[in-house]
Amino acid sequence: MSDEVAFLVEHINRSPEPLHADFTNEVRALVRIGLPAARAVLPLLLSPDELTRLRAQRVLEGVSRDVVADTWGADWALLWHENGNYHWRAEAELRQSAVGKWLAWLDQAAARAPRKQA
Repeated sequence: MSDEVAFLVEHINRSPEPLHADFTNEVRALVRIGLPAARAVLPLLLSPDELTRLRAQRVLEGVSRDVVADTWGADWALLWHENGNYHWRAEAELRQSAVGKWLAWLDQAAARAPRKQA
């Protein structure tokens, strides 16, 4: 994990938007970073803090929507459902199950993603 991603994940709750508590500058930055950021927020989906879970969910939603649009062109809602239909207020066991499915999907997406040339 890059230093930038680590910093954003650690401070995901730092600057909530006044009208949308589920979004922070950090959430938006993590979505722009993409797959590495989505993988990095997976532990936050299991946080005891509801707002942390909600913000991590927004990152996963944003990144997975972008990947589906760019790579598969598939139906994002179906993908969300197949990967456990994660919801930040779900029971801990359901959240844990979804996180495991998303981990596998993110690994697969990263393997399929075009490599950036240095």
